[in-house]
Amino acid sequence: MPDRYPVSPALSDAALRETLDLLGQVVASMSARIDTQGEKIDEQERLIVMMMEALADTRDAARRAAKQTDAKTYAGQMVEALDANLDPLFRKLETAIEAINREHRETTDRLRQLEQAENAGLDRLRQELADASAWRRKVPVIWAGAAGLVVVLTLGLSLFFSA
Repeated sequence: MPDRYPVSPALSDAALRETLDLLGQVVASMSARIDTQGEKIDEQERLIVMMMEALADTRDAARRAAKQTDAKTYAGQMVEALDANLDPLFRKLETAIEAINREHRETTDRLRQLEQAENAGLDRLRQELADASAWRRKVPVIWAGAAGLVVVLTLGLSLFFSA
């Protein structure tokens, strides 16, 4: 069993251009997907900022209420009011964090897949370029052999017909 793989014929310029065009489309597609994921992450960040602002406003209102009222008298009411105001915000925040984490995992997976596809394409292109280079190095030897054969045949035929 030979240790070498069979050498495929060199790609034409059109095939190389098509391969490069396909790689360009892959990179453009990856860029568009990354931009889309970035927009989703930005949207989630804006939602978190809004929730954090609402949370800060709620906390400020609670602090003002604590200063204006007797804490011992209104402690139970304040706790209930805080729970009523903060629980929905915390649920929204938890939902937003879960969504961001999910989007992050999906983005990471997609980026990993795209990176693997890009590396595979680049490896294939490098191999094709190496094969084309090897073929180009053989062309002068082939032409020299053909020219030598023409000379030998010319001399041989001229000797054969002259005799």
